[in-house]
Amino acid sequence: MASTLKLDPALEGLEPIELWRQFDAIRRIPRPSLHEAGVRTHLVELACERGWESHMDEIGNLILRVPGRGRGQSSTPLAIQGHLDMVCEKRPEVVHDFMQDPISLIRDRVEFRGRERDILRAEGTTLGADNGIGCAAGLAIALTPEVDHPPLELLFTVDEERGMSGAMALTPEFLRARRLLNFDAEAEGHVYLSCAGGRELHAKWELDREERCSDDIALRVRVSHLRGGHSGVDIHEGRGNAIELLIQLLTAPEVELEGVRLSTCNGGGRPNAIPREAETWLWCARAHAQRFAGAIEAAGRRLRDRFAEIDPELSVTVEELPAAELDAVPGPVAAVTSRAILESLAQQSNGVLAWSSVIPGLVESSNNIGSITTEGDTMTLVCMARSSKHGAIEAFQERCERSLEASSAAVSFCHAFPGWEANVDAELVQRAQGVYEDLFGRPVKLEAIHAGLECGVLGDRIPGLEMISFGPDIFDAHTPNESVVTESVTNFWHFAKGLVAALCD
Repeated sequence: MASTLKLDPALEGLEPIELWRQFDAIRRIPRPSLHEAGVRTHLVELACERGWESHMDEIGNLILRVPGRGRGQSSTPLAIQGHLDMVCEKRPEVVHDFMQDPISLIRDRVEFRGRERDILRAEGTTLGADNGIGCAAGLAIALTPEVDHPPLELLFTVDEERGMSGAMALTPEFLRARRLLNFDAEAEGHVYLSCAGGRELHAKWELDREERCSDDIALRVRVSHLRGGHSGVDIHEGRGNAIELLIQLLTAPEVELEGVRLSTCNGGGRPNAIPREAETWLWCARAHAQRFAGAIEAAGRRLRDRFAEIDPELSVTVEELPAAELDAVPGPVAAVTSRAILESLAQQSNGVLAWSSVIPGLVESSNNIGSITTEGDTMTLVCMARSSKHGAIEAFQERCERSLEASSAAVSFCHAFPGWEANVDAELVQRAQGVYEDLFGRPVKLEAIHAGLECGVLGDRIPGLEMISFGPDIFDAHTPNESVVTESVTNFWHFAKGLVAALCD
């Protein structure tokens, strides 16, 4: 069993020990979206060892039923929920196979908000604290003898990061509890009562390739070393989106596209992650190459100045492929099609679209240009729009659809998920407020979040389900810089176990 393995040295001395022990077991098991079988098997074995019931539905969601303890033995059930999968991102130079390799842990100290903080991060990859810490916390509550708790339903959903398909397939009878704690938030001291809904837009172009001219050379324009981030949590910070910046370079006023044709364009990876890198291979008439490269470099300098504070490592490069390697680059796309695609991409809005008129500082609507890929003679763009306003996503994406179809793209929509409406008067909210203030001597912050949470889906699927969401401080989720502040995990734990005890009827 993973529980018998020696604790990773990076976790030594951290509290609560049971939570970190469970996280250590989880981070050893590869768990990309749709590949959660290994960690699910680990949890079923743990349940068998402890004498808990375990049940799996058809899509792979898992529920562990744990008898109540102490004052909670006769209480009404309580669900604690997290998702098993993680976003798999790494730095280009890092060798890591997310289908086989465990996550390597590093303890570090960083300056944050005026003081030094102890953090846990991974070695050049995403950490998986989103949502490994939440899953580990639910297990730790069930495994810690001194914590009184109601009968627990530990609900572990699958495929959250790719589109919440696990939560969307959940049947109402799978969950008996009608009060639920979601441990998938990323700001300690905040309790979330509402979240945005979202939907993906997919646009596909069929590329009409031509023979290259005898004097054509292949140039690669690359935008890299951006911070990236979570397309819901970080979208308001103005971080650079590598795909958007690449298109801005190619369509800058001083960049003349005469004699320049697209070959490929690739960047980003997931709709819910702000792209850190993007590149395009272009065929360019040799006579125009020097002027074209110089214009790109000049536009790149302006970008670096513009993003000097938020993305100080932003890099823009132009590279010519050696003549001996030209056959490795697909042929040029017809000039008219190339120009139409670039103009259409330049019209796609990225970032904050509207701010909430109800909650100051909350993003109401946003769009993230998440990925662009070229496979053979097909180029595909994927964007994710989010909004807490009814109908806003559909209205925005219909405008996008019209501009994309004008360039002969085929447009479709998928992975829509509902928002979650706040209920500040719910008993669960009142209990949470009281417990937090008793523990820390200050009020908890009740908030809405622009990111999507499974609470929206679960509330839509299961009538009468009362929910809140909270978690520790996790920064730069969905990027290789993902980190969790260790002291915030301690505070999150005290709040979680205090609230669970207070929910013993």
